[in-house]
Amino acid sequence: MTPPRFNIYAIAALVSAALIFMTGAAFAAELTVELPSILEARGGSFYLGEYANIEGDTALAAAASMAVINPKNGSFGVSDVVNALGATEAAGREVALRMPEAVRVEPESPVAAELRARTSWKWRIDVTGDEEAKAGGKAFTAPPAITPGARSLTIKLISSEGRKSSKGIKVVWYQPVVYSEKALERNDKLSAANLRARIGTTGMAEPLAWSAEQLEGVTLRRDVAVSEAIGIGDAGKTAVVKMGTNVKLVSNVNGLGIEVNGVAMQRGGIGDVIRVKNLSSKKVLNGRVIDTGRVFID
Repeated sequence: MTPPRFNIYAIAALVSAALIFMTGAAFAAELTVELPSILEARGGSFYLGEYANIEGDTALAAAASMAVINPKNGSFGVSDVVNALGATEAAGREVALRMPEAVRVEPESPVAAELRARTSWKWRIDVTGDEEAKAGGKAFTAPPAITPGARSLTIKLISSEGRKSSKGIKVVWYQPVVYSEKALERNDKLSAANLRARIGTTGMAEPLAWSAEQLEGVTLRRDVAVSEAIGIGDAGKTAVVKMGTNVKLVSNVNGLGIEVNGVAMQRGGIGDVIRVKNLSSKKVLNGRVIDTGRVFID
């Protein structure tokens, strides 16, 4: 049986305690937010735009995509979404919300969970083609080296009898992306106050900035169009770490300084956050450049 769905039109400010809703009719809302009855997600909170279909005014949709959802006991409801939207620029706007009374949140697929563990990716990883590993309960192994943004990967399936087979999977990597509502030019100095964030997807070509604070005070290396996602390599300081070079990965554990060997997967200046690979564990991590050839892992 198809779960009931609501077409909810918020007239009062979303942050108001006295919301007024009208249901069962079509409205010319500024924004439409639609959610399925069941979704697979990592544990903890997530951004609405990682799983919802959001349509309408471009700037408003971008703001709504960054609404934070906090499931409780494996589900969330209409009031949770309304409250989350009320904490964004969608507050007080005309929003049509189409969703069941409660959305059930199930654990992400084992393949997605493995990719997350290997790469320390913080946001949604959507995997298709992994049905045998998920529904059939087959054991699997992922590639030894995984770069976030890779759109296709091959996993090895292992049957209960020990037979091995290869299976191609498709992967979509979601993340917050940073953009400007006006065109920017090369050599412009960026200010976090003038940048916005929305949920988007990323590929391997150019790692994208995921926080406006990453770009505070840095200078653009190229022109950037209106609403274009800004890559980490598009803006930055003088590079003291070059892509493909060996670096020292520095961290503090219980007050002790630890250094291990790694390799930089992108260039960066002091203060830039870049992707690096731990040569011992083969894990891909995010680290902050602190000196020539040295990257701090928090």
